[in-house]
Amino acid sequence: MKTSARTFAFSLSAALALAPGLHVCAAEGDMVGGLARKTERPLENIDGFSSDYGAVEASDGAKLRTIVTRPDGASGALPPILFTQWVSCGSLEFRNGDNILATLARDSGLALVRAERASDGDSVGPACEELDYDTEVAHYVEAFSQILEDDGVDASKVYLYGSSLGSTTAPLVAKALQDQGYNMAGVAVQGGGAETYYERMLTFDRHYLERRPEEVAPGDIHDEMIARARFHYEYLIRDRHPDEIAKDSAGMAATRADIMGLAETSHYGRPFAWHQQAAKHNFLAAWAAIDAPVLVIFNEYDQFEARYGHQVITDMVNRLRPGTATFVEQKGLGHSNYRYDDIVAAYPREGGEPAWAQTAAVILGWLEEIRK
Repeated sequence: MKTSARTFAFSLSAALALAPGLHVCAAEGDMVGGLARKTERPLENIDGFSSDYGAVEASDGAKLRTIVTRPDGASGALPPILFTQWVSCGSLEFRNGDNILATLARDSGLALVRAERASDGDSVGPACEELDYDTEVAHYVEAFSQILEDDGVDASKVYLYGSSLGSTTAPLVAKALQDQGYNMAGVAVQGGGAETYYERMLTFDRHYLERRPEEVAPGDIHDEMIARARFHYEYLIRDRHPDEIAKDSAGMAATRADIMGLAETSHYGRPFAWHQQAAKHNFLAAWAAIDAPVLVIFNEYDQFEARYGHQVITDMVNRLRPGTATFVEQKGLGHSNYRYDDIVAAYPREGGEPAWAQTAAVILGWLEEIRK
């Protein structure tokens, strides 16, 4: 972090530590840790840890909000656990302590490191619908590299946790940091595997067809998947615009209209180029190159991802480095760590019971084991 950001960050932490009940707000436009506040909202003040606000500047000019948390009572530099996030944009600031990341910040004994996307929180850079995949990965690498040079972080052992789509960026970021000379001491992911991105998107579509029994007849799935395979090949592999593919035939037009999350100018809220760039990455090669213990968590009722994509990570890593990868399947849980009665009920994500504490406990248990 820059010196000016660090100075404010540490003074903020000290203030919160001295006044644990303090409700600290920052008005829109106020400078906080080297960046102007975009909205008026409270700064983090969660029982169990303190939050240091900072900022880094990427080589393309984007200015990224960073937040580094330290458990209460910790002294000296702490090893970091870096975080790569899901596909949807939005600030990673905590409003409360009832989530996986806040639990890791409080109970892991590590410094939890978050770097807000260029469009999120106080960060300044490309908007969510314009930020492409390669730029997002590069921003993570640059931001984390700068934070790892901070005196308050012990970079001799670096941990990383990726959630959902962050499970695809996690191995790319970890390998890049390892190539820079950092010692990756553990990489954990939940909600994403290492099949090709093309396969990943086909799996999304298969689940979309299979898990709506009242809308899609089982006998129609075969032809639907063949059509989607053609569409995604043109879209993701040949880099064609979805609207151009739709002009190929009436069948492709119908497929374009029915692919989940495919809007007029974006897919799951991200530009088409974002997905096309993701499809060029060899995730399994990145996993093979990371010399670190690996934890892969698959939730049985995941609405998007397949078990195979998760399992292939641990199978391949253990083939190369026996005993270093751990696979955990959580029964009855969906993608966002809610518990459901069955896989069909889980798909619309209605009526589930939060079970994030279970996932947090798995990660904490694994961290404790590999840090012995």
